[in-house]
Amino acid sequence: MTGIDVCSERLLERRRTILLVILAGALIVLALRLFYLQVFQKDHYSRLALSNRIQKEDIPAPRGLIRSFDGSKLVVNVPVYQISILPNRIPGREDRLSLACRWLGIDEEDLAPLLAEWIEKYPDGREMTVVQAAGKGQISILTENRALFPFFRLEMKHRRQYPEEKLAAHLLGYTGEVSDTELKESGDLRRGDIIGRTGIEYIYEEFLRGQYGVRIIEISAEGTRIGEHVGLVENEQLEGRVESRPPVPGHDVYLTIDLDLQRVVEAAFEWNKGAVVIMDPRNGAVLAAVSRPGYNPNVFIGGISTEDWRLLHEDPDKPLFNRTVQATYPPASTFKMIVAYAGVTTRAISISERLQPCYGGYQCGNRYFRCWKSEGHGSSDLLEAIINSCDVYFYQLAERLKADEFAYAGRLFGFGRKTGIDLPSEARGILPDKAYYDRKFGKGKWTRGHLLNYSIGQGDVLATPIQLCQMVAMIANGGKRIKPHIVDRIEDSEGRVIFSFDETPQKVSQIDMKLLRFMQGSMQAVVAGKTGTGRAAAIPGTAVCGKTGTAQNPHGDDHAMFVAYAPAGDPEIALAIILEHAGHGGAIAAPLARKIFSAYFNPVPVMGTAGEGGR
Repeated sequence: MTGIDVCSERLLERRRTILLVILAGALIVLALRLFYLQVFQKDHYSRLALSNRIQKEDIPAPRGLIRSFDGSKLVVNVPVYQISILPNRIPGREDRLSLACRWLGIDEEDLAPLLAEWIEKYPDGREMTVVQAAGKGQISILTENRALFPFFRLEMKHRRQYPEEKLAAHLLGYTGEVSDTELKESGDLRRGDIIGRTGIEYIYEEFLRGQYGVRIIEISAEGTRIGEHVGLVENEQLEGRVESRPPVPGHDVYLTIDLDLQRVVEAAFEWNKGAVVIMDPRNGAVLAAVSRPGYNPNVFIGGISTEDWRLLHEDPDKPLFNRTVQATYPPASTFKMIVAYAGVTTRAISISERLQPCYGGYQCGNRYFRCWKSEGHGSSDLLEAIINSCDVYFYQLAERLKADEFAYAGRLFGFGRKTGIDLPSEARGILPDKAYYDRKFGKGKWTRGHLLNYSIGQGDVLATPIQLCQMVAMIANGGKRIKPHIVDRIEDSEGRVIFSFDETPQKVSQIDMKLLRFMQGSMQAVVAGKTGTGRAAAIPGTAVCGKTGTAQNPHGDDHAMFVAYAPAGDPEIALAIILEHAGHGGAIAAPLARKIFSAYFNPVPVMGTAGEGGR
């Protein structure tokens, strides 16, 4: 028994020794590990602890303001609070989500499918915006119940506001939140950024968008925000040494727009559809521009609903369509100035030559081309043909001209190509030449009748309102090509000018100055002459030069047109007016020009009827 006990005791003692060695070894290893972590890895784990306590928040920069020439604010920023939902924090709190929806006035039945679709599309748990611009009550509820509703996030954002509402809406444009595609294409954009979609907001996006600021904040162990951390922080998770810094606002953009004149034009433009462009012929500065129908860009402040966007986008009158630069129209009789130039420079006619009398129409082959005046104008020279806008005279002139001669004269005055104005989606228009007709109708398959239509600005020739305004500006300024522009200068937050439009008008050497002076005199006679079709545009004390037009429209009533400049001797203002489905340019568009000139030159109020004039 004793032997057995001794053996057992020795075995137990050996086992105790082994266990103690293992335990001692483990303690030594643990001690060494703790020593390593606490001494050698101290900085690393301190940084990790700091990153759990200290976080970086980006501070969005407010966009630059858009101002009129005198500094009046046309586009400003307003703070709105956006409510977003964090899908990853919802599980286990579904009952609270239902309660939150009731308190916040969010339709839970509408939210559920949208949220499910969002989670399926973005399984990474990114936040989904549910309210673009929260009301005071919603802000109060979330602020007071942050712990109860941890799956909602309230964040202040800057949104654009347009104090003048519809005024100059097509020039200013509107903004929208950046899309996923745009995020992938640009490394400078971040989720939730607001960028320009149309107008000046779009073209000058790089100047209007500011630079993000940084806010370093402290977070509790429960994830609650404690406050802003002051001072420099060095942390791997925060990308090195960082500290809070304010955002840098975007630059302010000053337009060439004369706000008083813009208001006058907006008020005077009572037609449903059309466009007006007013320009300084000396430098191309756009003083005012209106496209109708219009829209109020303030509908985008809180994020436009799908239904409101559909109504805007699918409206047959196209309120988002900027007719000043995107719409193309037959230039009608305003184009006769170009045809007259082509006729004289090619020696097809002389200024004094009288063609066959107009008896109300012209026979070409088996087709009879009518004049706008059914009883005719009788015998005319070129000046009389322009003053009375006699179609028959220009039909006869077309018999002597080639398609390429029409096109050459048109190109000299800017037709058939973009003006280069700083607005998006400018249309090029169409200026037919022989190659164009051969492509469209087949070589040798088009007729002289196409050129007869061409001679009165009908048929295939198309121009934008900005092109028509550029044409009349070139006539006014003595044949200098100007670049139409909306922006005058851009200033940074310190008031320093970082961009200023400074493009010198270019003299077009090919333009015959003697003939140009004749064109100027002809346009003055159109308004001042007793039989001039533009006499409804005349104002006391200022010599107005103009040309009427009535564009035939196969889909309804004719479009009324008028181009003009003033004063005759030293032009300060040029304009182009197009009123869709309004009738004759002399009767409808010219009186609108009179109102504009009256407001600009501020003469004695004009009395008289608006129904004067002809084609």
